[in-house]
Amino acid sequence: MKIFYAADLHGGETAFRKFTNAGKFYKADLVIFGGDLTGKMVVPIVEKNGVYTCRYYGSTVKVKKEKELPDLERNLRDAGFYPFLVSEDELNRLNENDAELIIKEKQIEVLQEWIRLADERFSAAGIPCILIPGSVDDFYLDELINAGSFVANGDGKIIEVNGFEILSVGGGKPSVFKYPREFNEEELAEKIEQLAAQVKDMNRCIFNIHIPPYDTDLDQGTLYDDELKPVLDGDSLATGPAGSKAVREAIEKYQPLLSLHGNVHESRGVTSLGKTICINAGTDYDQGLLRGALVDVGADGQVSYTLTAG
Repeated sequence: MKIFYAADLHGGETAFRKFTNAGKFYKADLVIFGGDLTGKMVVPIVEKNGVYTCRYYGSTVKVKKEKELPDLERNLRDAGFYPFLVSEDELNRLNENDAELIIKEKQIEVLQEWIRLADERFSAAGIPCILIPGSVDDFYLDELINAGSFVANGDGKIIEVNGFEILSVGGGKPSVFKYPREFNEEELAEKIEQLAAQVKDMNRCIFNIHIPPYDTDLDQGTLYDDELKPVLDGDSLATGPAGSKAVREAIEKYQPLLSLHGNVHESRGVTSLGKTICINAGTDYDQGLLRGALVDVGADGQVSYTLTAG
């Protein structure tokens, strides 16, 4: 079986559209998404006297012609932001509760369209697709992820495809960012144990778990303090393990054929824990780039892989 895997697209429109075509492009038998579908931030495009201004990535962009707005909105969507057109007076009247409602509405609006598009394209290609939510994907989005008629929400389930069992656990572990879908190590361990007990053959089981195993080549991320500022190590950013001990222990205990992970964007790579091959495909969604992993599983159970980008 040939599997295409990607994760951590965070609202990046171009990267997601590439994802919906990746199964057909790579001639995959199964496509798996490992969590973090939604973006994290709304960017206001503020209108004043016919001039539209927005600030992102530390820069200010001004648009003086309304016909240029679609290009600006497209650039924001590709970077994983949700553009919000608003007058200066309206913006000044908004409060914190309004801001929370706006980002919720934007997440729902975009994710509804994404699930519809994924359904359409994977169904047309006849390629099964399993999705799970990540740490940033709030629980109110579950209804949308479950709404696909062809793509399947695998979170908390075992889905069998071509004789392989895909065990999926979404969400992350506690972080300084306090994302909405975070679980402590005990909760993660329990989630995995409950599913692992149902697996018929670990030699043909694939773990799809958003958070990577602790202290491996797959979980080395930038460290942040309680004020969400990067920690420095001399002149460089300090890094350290950001993965889950429960996930690592489960992989070492059960030794599935393959284990797929995301969450730590900068820790793209492949490692082995015992006989299990573990992969973090990484991400550069904000550049419109789809990073992924193409995995071939032979009839003899041998696994080969290629890290992809396009």
